[in-house]
Amino acid sequence: MSQTLSNILVHVVFHKKTSAPAIRENEQHRLNRFVQRTCENLKCHCLIANGPGDHLHLLVALSPEVSVAQLVKEVKRTATGFLKECDTAYYHDFYWQAGYGVFSVSAKLKDAVYAYIARQKEHHQKQPAQNEFEALLRSAGVTDYKTDYYWQ
Repeated sequence: MSQTLSNILVHVVFHKKTSAPAIRENEQHRLNRFVQRTCENLKCHCLIANGPGDHLHLLVALSPEVSVAQLVKEVKRTATGFLKECDTAYYHDFYWQAGYGVFSVSAKLKDAVYAYIARQKEHHQKQPAQNEFEALLRSAGVTDYKTDYYWQ
């Protein structure tokens, strides 16, 4: 083939370290846009980034030139720097956990996953992050996980 064609959609979830401060709402909106630009710089298209203040969800059309690990590493690195620039005193101890969840998304489910990510604030008024993450793991067929490693 003379060109590379792909439609690699992934739902990425990662959580802040438990001791790190929560992301404040006014910075959350700016962070979401910043993360989208970071993805674009990696030739990936972030359809949406959103979270309730303690973790972040991304729906990304992954470039065939970028691995998931590269994407997540760069998003976490730059997002941490962005938050620390927003308020050095408040975010001086802000860090993301080392791990993350990544789930493939079919083109048919793209709109449903987008809507799910858009409703994070409302969703977490009803369900804590740990329950949500376990439900995501189950729906993706991930069975080899240990809950004691979630929130470190």
